[in-house]
Amino acid sequence: MSPRLPASSRPLLPLLGACALLQLTACDDPEPRPPPVDTSPRTVRLMQTSDLHTNLFPWDYFTGKADPQRGLSKVATLVKQARAENPDCNLLIDTGDTIQGTPLGTYYALVDNAPQHPMAVAMNELRYDAMALGNHEFNYGLGVLSKFKGEASFPLLGANIRQSDGGGEAFTPYLLKDVCGVKVGILGLVTPGVTTWERPENIPGLRFDDPLETARVYVPRMRQEGADVVVVAIHSGPDKQPTGSASNPASWLNDYADPAKWADRGNLPGENQAVQIAQQIEGIDVLLTGHTHQPIPKMLLKNGQGQDVLLIQPNRWGSHLGLVDLSIVHADGRWKVEGKDSRLLEVNAGVEQDARVTQLTQVHHDTTLNYVSAKLGTTRAAFTGGYAARYVDSALADLINTVQEEAAEENGHPVDFSLAALFTDEGMLPAGDITLRDAYSIYIYDNTLYVMEINGSILRRALELNAGYFAQWNPSAPPDASRPESAKVGNVQNYNWDLYSRIEYGYDLTKPVGSRLTHLRYKGLDVRDDQSFRIAINNYRASGGGGYAMFKEGTVLWTSADGVRDYVARYIQGHPHLDPTDVNTCNFSLTPDLYGYYFQASLGPVKCSAP
Repeated sequence: MSPRLPASSRPLLPLLGACALLQLTACDDPEPRPPPVDTSPRTVRLMQTSDLHTNLFPWDYFTGKADPQRGLSKVATLVKQARAENPDCNLLIDTGDTIQGTPLGTYYALVDNAPQHPMAVAMNELRYDAMALGNHEFNYGLGVLSKFKGEASFPLLGANIRQSDGGGEAFTPYLLKDVCGVKVGILGLVTPGVTTWERPENIPGLRFDDPLETARVYVPRMRQEGADVVVVAIHSGPDKQPTGSASNPASWLNDYADPAKWADRGNLPGENQAVQIAQQIEGIDVLLTGHTHQPIPKMLLKNGQGQDVLLIQPNRWGSHLGLVDLSIVHADGRWKVEGKDSRLLEVNAGVEQDARVTQLTQVHHDTTLNYVSAKLGTTRAAFTGGYAARYVDSALADLINTVQEEAAEENGHPVDFSLAALFTDEGMLPAGDITLRDAYSIYIYDNTLYVMEINGSILRRALELNAGYFAQWNPSAPPDASRPESAKVGNVQNYNWDLYSRIEYGYDLTKPVGSRLTHLRYKGLDVRDDQSFRIAINNYRASGGGGYAMFKEGTVLWTSADGVRDYVARYIQGHPHLDPTDVNTCNFSLTPDLYGYYFQASLGPVKCSAP
């Protein structure tokens, strides 16, 4: 028997073998550990468009002229430049009203809906990450919208669009996306005004919930699912705007609670809740807004926890690209926003069209040009537009009202009178040949026609609200005679000044708002509050749009399937040699005579101007 050696004298070889064996088994894990997470600070860039309204090219289809200050093909150049500055940490988001607004949108929705929608073509090329639905997405019905949704390579978000039966989600509510290691949540919301403005047959089976209450549900859910950053992409904007200085970027940084610095926009209830969402709901970092067609480079709003929420809006028609830069740091095991800033990049003559987007959509643009160039009829003289047609009982307004009256009668619903607005300063009919483009220029929106029954009280209240379009006139200090827009209130839109047919009425603009109506008669007799009338009115105004809630007290008797714009085109086609003098009837007046003050010296007298 061999003697046992002390431990210090034993051979080392077996022990080394055992250690090597341990290293081969326990130390050499078959699943390698992942490399350490890069937690260095980074900047996440959000790029935003909104209210593109099918403005792909720098072109105004209603005037037939180039417009260097619009178009997604130009925005595309800015997108690619901004993306190149931060290639790994960026998102591109749109906030709605995308597939409607120009004859291009009309053509590819109603004339030839077979090709892939040109907006989907362009937006896919630009690699959009998400789009929040806008109210105008529903103008052509769910079939057209569903087709566009299927053609887009990005999700269409709408958390507050629910199924009427059961309240389930009708669209994808939100998107969670990894952006250079940071999880960004994008919640999509739309103004609930859709149900006010849209024809019921275009939104069957849908309801539109309160965006504020919807965000209250989804923002915590997104945080629970790991969102490091929460972005609300909402087709809705601020319910107020800076008093007299909305074009000044600094004015958007004023204290929103100071009534002296902000003016109400005349919203429908809940129409524009973006500010309230920022202020009342914890956990939101950024609101990308739209709908109000304003360039808002930056607003900072305090939420209930005292944190800044950033709000931005890039105006309309592809006039700007919104940029938000978020400074992201890693702390306590998670990413968080340490700083935020935003600005707008302007589309102007110095911005070139992107070659690839232009190439992909040129055929759509050319097809639209051919479409709007078709001759419809002729006129014996021009139908003047703009302020010269708003500040007097004009032939152009009477033409639209005549079209609406005749369309209602042809469909079995004769009316007592009609009301209409002149939407833009550019819309007019030239003397001579009239094209489809000319017809569309005087009615640029896809409104449909309603026949309603109202009473004299509704009419009187609507007329008094109507006169709020004008600033109070001071005879001792009249406005600048070279600036006709100085007679109106700055934040009241031109489409909210209606001109009526067949009733006799007048306004004294030296009086305060609410007491300007000087007389109101129908067929020579004073209108009674209980007197019933049948009127022709567009769906926007009939539903209370523009703050005219009193019309919702009336009864809808008929709604058209066709748009007013199409009725205008058919009327011109069916009435060759239109004469403005024959169409024009004089039934309302303004005191003072604004046409005489601003235009008579340069344009000469008109049929209904004051003697």
